Amino acid sequence: MKRGHVSWSNFTDYIEGPCIVCGVEVRFVIPADRKDPAMLYHATCDIMGALRERLKSANPPPLPPEYIIVKGTVPPIVVAAPAAPPPAPIV
Repeated sequence: MKRGHVSWSNFTDYIEGPCIVCGVEVRFVIPADRKDPAMLYHATCDIMGALRERLKSANPPPLPPEYIIVKGTVPPIVVAAPAAPPPAPIV
């Protein structure tokens, strides 16, 4: 993937690289402050096959410790305060 500045704008870059579906060269024009895209492809190419392969090979990030349940341990039981007695009937 090759990135460069366009001659007609100070705030625009171009990105060139092969299409991940068909392999033919692709050229995108994007804002200069945007990071590089993960994949380049033509608008007419079907990207779903390449996306499926990337999703199958991706490793999800680890869960934070507060969301992990360790097998064999019992989570603490939270006991609610006793309910107030019902009001006395008015006679």
